[in-house]
Amino acid sequence: MIRGLALLLLFTFCGKLFPAGESECGALESCAEYKADVHDLFSLQRGLGLFMNYCSSCHSLQYLRWNRLQKDLDIPENILKEDLILNPDIKNSDYMTFGLNNDDSTAWLGASAPDLTLRTRVRGESWVYTYLKSFYEDASRPLGSNNLVLQGSSMPHVLASLQGNQQLSMDGSIVKVSEGSLTDEQFDRSMKDLVNFLAYAAEPIRSDREKNGIFVILFFVIFTAVMWLLNREYSKDIK
Repeated sequence: MIRGLALLLLFTFCGKLFPAGESECGALESCAEYKADVHDLFSLQRGLGLFMNYCSSCHSLQYLRWNRLQKDLDIPENILKEDLILNPDIKNSDYMTFGLNNDDSTAWLGASAPDLTLRTRVRGESWVYTYLKSFYEDASRPLGSNNLVLQGSSMPHVLASLQGNQQLSMDGSIVKVSEGSLTDEQFDRSMKDLVNFLAYAAEPIRSDREKNGIFVILFFVIFTAVMWLLNREYSKDIK
């Protein structure tokens, strides 16, 4: 009885998460697998460049400070000020707030540009990676584009100049109709860099946490061995 009730609740919960005809990746059966590597400094720097060039005009990173970004990504202060911040009124210790917010959003779009600081924590790295690659032309949308992963997305295909234009075929798959400035392999690598940077922004301490985790595990292994040897010595006297 209890087992049947648990299964019923599970099916009900999954039904609310993924409506009929949809999966975790929208119209796609599954997301393309991708796991970020926040230890790759050069990838993070390339991802930052992509974010600033293609995302920052609309999206902010309101939970990440400029000086934390400078320290973690090893950015010289003159480049931070002259090429990234650009505004002399903004301090290094300020949060990375720019782009459109709820007040700035155009009413005709009916949606605001979300803050992206925690996007990979909410959606997952594989979801964001697949989403960035799944835009296609859709004349019925206000900005002329749609996305297989998030149908009805208000975001335009800002990366079309890099990826090229894509259209939806009769069978529901995406086909490329024009080339961008990057090859498919280069574009995939660029999107991995961008998602990598967003994964870092979601948890800047992640790199330190993963490194420290190794020492913590080693400590517990050594501590367990010492305690086992100590317990063996004490057990001799008890016997």
